[in-house]
Amino acid sequence: MAGKLNEKVLLAGRQVFWQDTLQRLFAKEGWDFYVLTKDFPAPEEVFRIHNVPVVLYVPDCQAEPKVWAPELNEILAMCREHEVRRFFLLEPLDAAQETAELMERVASAWRGERMSVSFLRLPEIYGPGQKPEEGLIADWLEAAIAGESRPGFIDLDEKREFLYAADAAYAVFRAVARDFAGESLAIASGQPASAKELARAIGEVSGSPLSLGVGEGSFGGSLPDSSQVRAEIGWSPRYSLKDGLAMTYAAVKDQGEARQMSARRDRRNLRVQEWKGKLVPYAENIAGALLMVIVAYFQGGTTVNPAIYFDLNFAYIGAMGIIYGKGQSLLAMMFSSAILLGVLLKAGANAVALMYMPEHLLHFVAYLFVAVFTGYFADARAFERQSSQWHAEQAQERYDFLRSLYDECVVVKDRLYRQIVNSDDSIGRLYRIIRNLDSVATENIFTQAAGVTAQVMGVEDIAVYVLGKDGYYLRQKVRKGRLAFQQPRSLRVEEYDYLKNLIAEKNIYVNRELVKDTPDLAAPILYQEQVIGVVEIFGLDFSKWSLYHQNLFSITMRLISASIGRAYQYEAEAQEKRYYSGTRILREEAFGEILQELRERRKMQGEMPLGILKVSQEGRSYEELDGICGKVIRNEDFMGERQGAFYILLPDADESVCQMVMDRLEREGITAMREENVL
Repeated sequence: MAGKLNEKVLLAGRQVFWQDTLQRLFAKEGWDFYVLTKDFPAPEEVFRIHNVPVVLYVPDCQAEPKVWAPELNEILAMCREHEVRRFFLLEPLDAAQETAELMERVASAWRGERMSVSFLRLPEIYGPGQKPEEGLIADWLEAAIAGESRPGFIDLDEKREFLYAADAAYAVFRAVARDFAGESLAIASGQPASAKELARAIGEVSGSPLSLGVGEGSFGGSLPDSSQVRAEIGWSPRYSLKDGLAMTYAAVKDQGEARQMSARRDRRNLRVQEWKGKLVPYAENIAGALLMVIVAYFQGGTTVNPAIYFDLNFAYIGAMGIIYGKGQSLLAMMFSSAILLGVLLKAGANAVALMYMPEHLLHFVAYLFVAVFTGYFADARAFERQSSQWHAEQAQERYDFLRSLYDECVVVKDRLYRQIVNSDDSIGRLYRIIRNLDSVATENIFTQAAGVTAQVMGVEDIAVYVLGKDGYYLRQKVRKGRLAFQQPRSLRVEEYDYLKNLIAEKNIYVNRELVKDTPDLAAPILYQEQVIGVVEIFGLDFSKWSLYHQNLFSITMRLISASIGRAYQYEAEAQEKRYYSGTRILREEAFGEILQELRERRKMQGEMPLGILKVSQEGRSYEELDGICGKVIRNEDFMGERQGAFYILLPDADESVCQMVMDRLEREGITAMREENVL
């Protein structure tokens, strides 16, 4: 098995508690195991990226058919589209007969030569991690631990199948690994148990007998022959019901004890912290008061230090106020007042007379002022701390939210990276194609426009036309493919409705009516919001008449237009370097670049007649030659210097066109001759 390639399996549908056991088993055996979740990533992306050959689907048999049927059909449709070889429907043995039959009919409709659809019928699965609401055994174990009873059934001796989670996972793995492609397979342990036997076994493993009350309904279920699964996939259960119950009970008990211990520890720590927070300030306050009593005793029965003439009670009150706030500072003030009163009474003062002595009253008022003043600032700081803590919690919540977004973005990035690597229609591929437009040579961009469009759209027949300055004619600049060669070299705009609308609206044209002698797709090349050219596609495959391909064509044209704009801007800025001043005559270096670009176009295009005429200057300046020759040649023709001589380059011109130009030049008094060796 380790030698197989593409050992991948996908689990889809309802989540079950034993899927981690299943995943660990497949991973141990060298398989790549994927779980399809409903929220993220999208199912279509999972199938496209991972290319899984085997799919396990767990249906929700408790839901209505209108809920599970669309999801099942959607999964099966994706399986067929992405060439999944085997589809396993993991259905419970105790599912309602009508639901099971309907589910199997829906799934069987997708069975074909390329994809087998098999039904693995599983009994009730139990094991560690199962919640009471997920199965009868987990519920009865919970009842045994809590000392509760459960309602019984009509016939307590009726039997049904149970299967430990590890055995169930291994049975599914064996069915996949053994390439089971039959219609159905019942995973039967051959060890059924009745309600009495199950309750007795649970009581034995838990040490607490489980009582069953009077109830209704049937306990028994389907009891298939266990010999079939042994013969088909060579599987037999490893754990008996008692062993499985013992391991499940131990796991449930350990988890329960761990939760209880953790809860008790948390409650104890919380109480300790609460009492500590309440008692420590009072203990420290009382200790401070006792310290002041001791200080007064050693200072000769006074709270005022004779060396610095300072009442140390002020320091005590201030310390309590700064540390704990107004509540403790007022309590410290009361202790300090009692100490001062005791000192004064011991010195022989009268308690009633003290109320009429301003110096003593001011002393008590000073205690109160220090207590309130320091307590106010401490409370203000405490409020600031609480406010800062609240802001920190809010910031943490925002951070957690942004972190979750970041994690999702990382997942999306990884998914898109795999898509770029694995998909032909990828961003990387498009970038490599579009990069050919990184040029400032106009002729090269027109050449690349045809090649780039052909690669991006996956077509063979493309024609690139350039609109004349008068706006009446489109002249063919580049053509590629057999159908493009059959198109006219020049188009009069007024004779074609699609061209008039395309130039006026500057939008893509789609030949939905399949008009004869009309391109399937056409789009304008824009420069400064004006149409300067048109790219036309012929012989478009039926699969590419989609909105996606239309948008792709439109985006490609925008990129070509942007490149043309950069090239025109460059030519305008480099006018003096490329042309002789005041003329259309290219300097030798620029003329050589044009020749090279046309050679490259001829390689791509195949057949492309080029005419080059060597013109006798006969003492004429370049300004005179430009004035005469400019009236004879077309806008897309070139004039330039090469090896000290003057040439006219006629793209897409056969021998007859060259002869016509030479005749026109001769009527203007200029001699020209055709030279082939230049190209």
